[in-house]
Amino acid sequence: MDEERQNPRDTLDYDESEKLYEMYLKEEEDISKRELSNVENLDKAILSLSSAGLGLSLVFIKNVVKLTEANDIWILHVSWLMFVLAITSTLLSYLFGQRALNRQREFSERYFFDGDEDAGQQKSLASQMTRFLSYVSVFTYIAAVACTAFFIGANLENIPASG
Repeated sequence: MDEERQNPRDTLDYDESEKLYEMYLKEEEDISKRELSNVENLDKAILSLSSAGLGLSLVFIKNVVKLTEANDIWILHVSWLMFVLAITSTLLSYLFGQRALNRQREFSERYFFDGDEDAGQQKSLASQMTRFLSYVSVFTYIAAVACTAFFIGANLENIPASG
């Protein structure tokens, strides 16, 4: 009963190990493609939704609640700032992302062609900035939507009744 359990992969022959490794590489490639697609879709959504949110809040203040009659106008200003930061951080993440890809290509060339073992483990500052900016864009978008909702809530009594 004290027998150690053996990992079934330890008993694989070379061909089976090779097939398993190829399956792993295929799975890893598929996951990378999906991850890239998710990031691209998130960036597009943040840009579209932030631009639309900024536009809608401007229309709201122009056509629904007059700026001179609005309560807590500072909340609206914060929401505008957050929308602008969401848009800006998303655009900057594109630039840093391109730089990160170029640096990763350089690291790969050094690793595969020059035999530089350290290059295989390196992450560029641009890559770290891209990840950081992605988080910034999401959080500032959420903050912008929340501020806009709070502003609308604070001004519901100032909305003229229709009809």
